[in-house]
Amino acid sequence: MSTKASTTSADTENLNASIYADLRIQLITGVLQPAEAVSIRKLAESREVSMMPVREALRQLASEGALISAARKAFRVPDLTPQEASDLFFVRGVLEGAAAEIAATRITPETLATLNRLVAEMRTTWEARDAPAFLLANYRFHSTIYESSGNRALALSIDRLCAQTGPWLSHGIVHLVNPDNWIGEHGLIIEALRTGDAAAARKLIEEDVFWGVELYRHST
Repeated sequence: MSTKASTTSADTENLNASIYADLRIQLITGVLQPAEAVSIRKLAESREVSMMPVREALRQLASEGALISAARKAFRVPDLTPQEASDLFFVRGVLEGAAAEIAATRITPETLATLNRLVAEMRTTWEARDAPAFLLANYRFHSTIYESSGNRALALSIDRLCAQTGPWLSHGIVHLVNPDNWIGEHGLIIEALRTGDAAAARKLIEEDVFWGVELYRHST
């Protein structure tokens, strides 16, 4: 009896985690756009699960600021002002810069190879004008760097900001700028990390993320 209950509980937790992870990626890649409503029922039906694990995943994302609760226990992506979006990118840039500075002292050849592969993916998806795929590769590039800092609290804070800024980054590159502006100086970031130039790594990452700061600051 206890084994069955334990297995059921573990299965439920795994399902919750899977739905949560999938929705986070949808936020990060802009599949979910600013102000978009998120239907518990439709999500449950599309995954052929009950509404309970979907609701729990949405609640967790709401607790992290990636979603907000609307009327009648519904959820939606926050509809930020341009200044609020700019502020989020600013905080993310500062934290990512700090993480990159630390990562430059700890980076491994294996991690550098991963970063080069992700830059190649960004180039391929940029050429195809596939915004969600480009943003996924971009997220993995950035997360590989801040995870390399070894500072779990810092990485977790940045990861949550990625989910909060994702819909706005997507909106920006799809609707507000020419696609030629998607590509940043990721090769220079890798070179700074490879040579252990912590100051340059911090500066370059900050500049990359502050692109969102300037984009929405000028939209006000």
